[in-house]
Amino acid sequence: MTLSNAQNRVRDWLFLQALPLWASAGIDAEGRFFEKLDFDGRPITRVPRRTRVQARQVYVFAEAAALGWPEGETIARRGLDALIRDHRRDDGLWVRAVDDAGAVIDATPDLYDLAFVLFALAAAHRVLKDERALPLALSTLAAIETGMADAVHGGWHEALPPVLPRRQNPHMHMLEAVLAWQAIAPDPAFETAARRVLDLFAARFFDREHLMLGEFFTADWAIAPGGAGQVIEPGHHLEWVWLLEQARRLGLDGHDRKADALFASALTNGFDAQGMAVREVDRIGVVRDGGRRLWAQTEALRTLLLRGRTDQALRLIEGVFATHLATATPGLWVDSYDAKGQPQDASAPASTLYHLMSAFSALLTEPA
Repeated sequence: MTLSNAQNRVRDWLFLQALPLWASAGIDAEGRFFEKLDFDGRPITRVPRRTRVQARQVYVFAEAAALGWPEGETIARRGLDALIRDHRRDDGLWVRAVDDAGAVIDATPDLYDLAFVLFALAAAHRVLKDERALPLALSTLAAIETGMADAVHGGWHEALPPVLPRRQNPHMHMLEAVLAWQAIAPDPAFETAARRVLDLFAARFFDREHLMLGEFFTADWAIAPGGAGQVIEPGHHLEWVWLLEQARRLGLDGHDRKADALFASALTNGFDAQGMAVREVDRIGVVRDGGRRLWAQTEALRTLLLRGRTDQALRLIEGVFATHLATATPGLWVDSYDAKGQPQDASAPASTLYHLMSAFSALLTEPA
């Protein structure tokens, strides 16, 4: 497979199969996005509609419009309207989930959700030219700083009230969101937030002894006790390599050696014999869970392309189409496999389309 062939295959799957399916079956009459489709392509209802998924889908369809799929713009606008109407709290934060009718069922502000609200708003500003996006992003970030910042140990609390263990993952997505904003509408608030995460990455997330990225921590950002503290996810190594490069391009540099170390660690310990990213290893690189998640493959694809490992990226694309995307109903995916290669899902989660879109967008804009 050549790069041009891979781009054609991805373009056909994305614009002829996945987006049309999710644009029809994946959206209700009010413009809200369903959480899942079954493997016949029918929506699954009566499950909480998480803010993170609504926000991710706004990004997906806005990015589709940016790539030349005109139907995406109307869908993204309707989804954004529903997100703002149903999910925003009076204090400037956003709820965790609503029901099928848009009624709030979990008002908890969750940092992971908030990161994706900011990310969706950045897409709305960049692609849709929505005048609400920038003021909402700045007010949301201000509310996060006011209500969730941890002035003692750094970073932000992951929810209100605070929960344990603390995780790098929501902070990583906060970095992703504020970098997206800094690239299109630079503001001191976005830069300050980005530096907050980068400082925490350098001081706490990055394991200088093992050259790994930790996942779970105590309240003061010490490594979590027991097995949780040993969990290393190669997919997140690759995601951080991508984000650190975006930060460098915006003048937030100084992390090149750490990025190189994470990439080397992922290449050495994070792929199985078929060239697919595994779920978990430990801090010395021993595989803890040899299963596969689709999101990790997309992050691997994007970063392999970034780092010039095109042949490895093309083999990975072939593997993804042969497994995760080889569904009876075109445009769906199998999200997870166990270590024996057995599929683990009863439905296709909408949340994964964000990962597919971000990786495929990078691939489609790669010079052939």
